[in-house]
Amino acid sequence: MNEHRYALSVVIPVWNGAQYIAATLDSVARQNVADVEVIVVDGASTDGTQGIVERSGLPRLTLISRPDRGQLEALQTGVAQARGDIVMWLNADDIVMPGAFQAVLEAFHANPEADFVYSDDCAFDEAARGFYYGAGIRGLRDWDHLLFYRQMYSECVYWRREVTSLLPESAYDLRVYTDYAFFLNLRWGRKGLWLKRRLGAFRMRDDQNSQAFHERKEREYRRVKQEHCQRIGLGPVRFRLYRMLYAPWYWPRHVLRPALQRGLRKLGRILTADRRRKAETATFYDHWLTPGGGSGNG
Repeated sequence: MNEHRYALSVVIPVWNGAQYIAATLDSVARQNVADVEVIVVDGASTDGTQGIVERSGLPRLTLISRPDRGQLEALQTGVAQARGDIVMWLNADDIVMPGAFQAVLEAFHANPEADFVYSDDCAFDEAARGFYYGAGIRGLRDWDHLLFYRQMYSECVYWRREVTSLLPESAYDLRVYTDYAFFLNLRWGRKGLWLKRRLGAFRMRDDQNSQAFHERKEREYRRVKQEHCQRIGLGPVRFRLYRMLYAPWYWPRHVLRPALQRGLRKLGRILTADRRRKAETATFYDHWLTPGGGSGNG
């Protein structure tokens, strides 16, 4: 039996995240797991982010604050410095769900062949007190990821540090599909393990990059695919052929199945007067997401 005790590194890129980062750090502090290092890479924020991070009280905290060329440079700076056996990327406004770290470490112990662990996610709209389930991505394969688009959720992905694969500096100008580029490159040829438990929660905001850089979305999306195809030696003609042949395998699993799951959840919510989701929402907002940013002592 493998008795190795894994250490975990949490990398948090941030720029002007003072409004949310305390709650994010609080969700890390309350995991009750030993051997967790937190690396916050701040792009020279001007809103007091650094002070909030320094006052968080996390025992193994590294704060790097300097101008950078965007989220990807900040992320990869932190990942390169990580020393844990397992690494995760947590955005400065997202939340780790209760018990996530323990569930992930147990999964790696039980599955030594797994290179990365991932799950479906939750999403929350704090202003509306909304709590939602993201689309299911169980069984997401390399070709699903490349040929079509069903993304892994950054707040729900953990990988062995030894399989880390960084992108070149030429990708630092990405603003919308940073996560797509990073995880497509990281996971290629690796073995993933999906967990039924939803490990993270994505904060819904009006000023997120996907909105602020909306006009760049299509261009970046195509660029990420093209650059990855170049790395693996897949030309445009073969890409189109693979996509056509793979579609009958992709659509039932990652379009029809998630749609069916959504429909069944909706039906269940109607039949039960939405009791379960109301209870989950109350637990998330009243007992986990600390009002006003968190104290770190929940």
